[in-house]
Amino acid sequence: MSGSLRVESFSLRDTLESGQFFRFTKNEDTYLIQSHGRLFSLSQRGDLLFYEGIDRRFLIRFFRLEDDFSRILLEIDRDPVIHQAIQKYYGMRLIRQDPWECLLSFLCSPAKTIPQIRLIIESLCQTRGEKVCWKFHIGYRFPKPSSIRSPLELESIRAGFRTKALFLAHQKLDRQKLRSLKKLPYEEARRRLMQCPGVGKKIADCVLLYSLDFLQAFPMDTWIKKGLQKFYFKDQKASPKEMERFVSDHFGPYAGYAQLYLYHFWRNQAFNRLA
Repeated sequence: MSGSLRVESFSLRDTLESGQFFRFTKNEDTYLIQSHGRLFSLSQRGDLLFYEGIDRRFLIRFFRLEDDFSRILLEIDRDPVIHQAIQKYYGMRLIRQDPWECLLSFLCSPAKTIPQIRLIIESLCQTRGEKVCWKFHIGYRFPKPSSIRSPLELESIRAGFRTKALFLAHQKLDRQKLRSLKKLPYEEARRRLMQCPGVGKKIADCVLLYSLDFLQAFPMDTWIKKGLQKFYFKDQKASPKEMERFVSDHFGPYAGYAQLYLYHFWRNQAFNRLA
């Protein structure tokens, strides 16, 4: 399957390289992507998105192209800080990931940089996942739920303290259980996710936002907390709960989109001011 799709207000590069998704490699202007157990390639020239290995329907869902993007940006564009981020990275979208893949990805993330997270994920998939071939490319799927029977099976991936959480996720959760969270209110869905060892508020919010359509979720990592403290609380000390309340009130039901733009902007543009 191959073809092209005309897309408006869309940046493939910023979307894939925003830190919400890890399984891709780039060769010049073409991205080789592994997601939903599939291997496919994407490139963009102007308003045309060229795809191979998937169909248009998958592409539209994957990049949430059905969202009313203009309306969402109008909703969250409420101050000079977010306005600057939107202007800089206009066209960046949320990716709709597979819930199981998303959970395992972010269980690999604590105390790691993005390149390190990607290495752990690839090691996990190559060691415990099924091989998938497409054209002359070889990839590896995430391990299936319940496929890992002992933490010892994960020793070779060198995930450190994350090993136990990865093992217990395989014992306690699967795609059906994760997808069932979509039926719950946001706070309850987050509470249920946090019952899984190794899943705190940040990882829970990542899974809810990036794979389960909870667009009000606002994952808070170090960059976000530093940025909120400096630019919204004017360096006045604020607790995580106060920050949560602020972003919910300030950005509303699409706070997750605001998080995407602020995180990418602060991580790339405001490094010196936040360090």
